Amino acid sequence: MLSSLGSLKCDGSSIVGTFDVEGSPRYIAVDVRPSTQPFECKSATLTYSKVAQLDGYFKWKGTAGKDDLEMSCDNGGVSIVGTLATTRPSSHIHGAGSWSTVEQNLPSVKANGKQQNVRNVHVNSFPPLDTVGDDAKAAREQQLIDLGAPIIA
Repeated sequence: MLSSLGSLKCDGSSIVGTFDVEGSPRYIAVDVRPSTQPFECKSATLTYSKVAQLDGYFKWKGTAGKDDLEMSCDNGGVSIVGTLATTRPSSHIHGAGSWSTVEQNLPSVKANGKQQNVRNVHVNSFPPLDTVGDDAKAAREQQLIDLGAPIIA
């Protein structure tokens, strides 16, 4: 098994994170069900068998414990564990999301309280962008927006 270090942040309904995979950043964006108390995990360990597992859509389940996080992904044994920055009530959570080589952030909120998302950017470089159909690009883009991850043009 391979492992990488990174960090995660949850706003209560989505988790975004960054891991250093073979010297390059790999990003994760997932929805969280049921909604939970926000948390941050500044030191998380991602465990996987091969880099190809860290691409595309997946489902996950886990526990945001009193002071720790455990996530298991349904794509072949990928897991994330870490220590939370603050203590919180423990909860069982699950959801779906995707891996990307393009950074995703928690939604940015303007002063008027409305979420700002920008569309029309390539969200993944695997497979090569010129081999991905427009429908697939649009579906991937919409998935990330639905998860609350803004897409920076």
